[in-house]
Amino acid sequence: MPDQIIEFHCPDNIGGIPTKDFPRPIPAVQGMSPRLRSMPAEFEDEKGVVLNTVKRCPPFTDAMSAGYLIPIVADVEFQMTDKGLMHKASLPIIDTHDPRQLAPDMQRLLVLKFLNPWIVVTPPGWSSLFVAPLNRSDIPFQPLAGIVETDRFYPPVNFPTVCLLRPGQSFFLKRGTPFVQVIPIQRADWTSKIAVEDPQRAAEWEKLGERTGRYRTHMWLKKKYE
Repeated sequence: MPDQIIEFHCPDNIGGIPTKDFPRPIPAVQGMSPRLRSMPAEFEDEKGVVLNTVKRCPPFTDAMSAGYLIPIVADVEFQMTDKGLMHKASLPIIDTHDPRQLAPDMQRLLVLKFLNPWIVVTPPGWSSLFVAPLNRSDIPFQPLAGIVETDRFYPPVNFPTVCLLRPGQSFFLKRGTPFVQVIPIQRADWTSKIAVEDPQRAAEWEKLGERTGRYRTHMWLKKKYE
């Protein structure tokens, strides 16, 4: 099966500002957290037992490396004061978001809109799941998740984002910081059912014993995003 292709389109300029030097979307694996890359794959607990860290957990790292990362295209400085959130950006990429547009249980949150210059284009039959970078908490902003039919919808998708700063806190969001993760998903109709455990499949798993890494060695399949 040939590789699917996702494209990221951007105009030559936005409001007279050239976009040729904007940070480009990248495969998510290239934007993995430096802290994750540098952490050990295992450690010894107080009893001398060697335990694996999440660095050896394929479900955890697969989520982080799935799809592509859209970075912030400008530096933004935030400061939360008693009067509200103040921000200063090198480009006009921050907009307001009326809380009345949100679900009732979210209207108490402070939500901004980050303007995105990139148009995501997927093949026919494929949508895009937009989420905050998975398994990361290094910035105090949480883009709201959404699925967009990016094979049909051509404008840029902007990102309503929850601000987690508290009064007295400030944060510098550096240009190029991964901000949103885009994961292509193929549209399909699904139905569900409840069934009794398959004893043969269960026995196959048990046969592998309690060896460390049995999922990674026998079940895991490599994914590719370039």
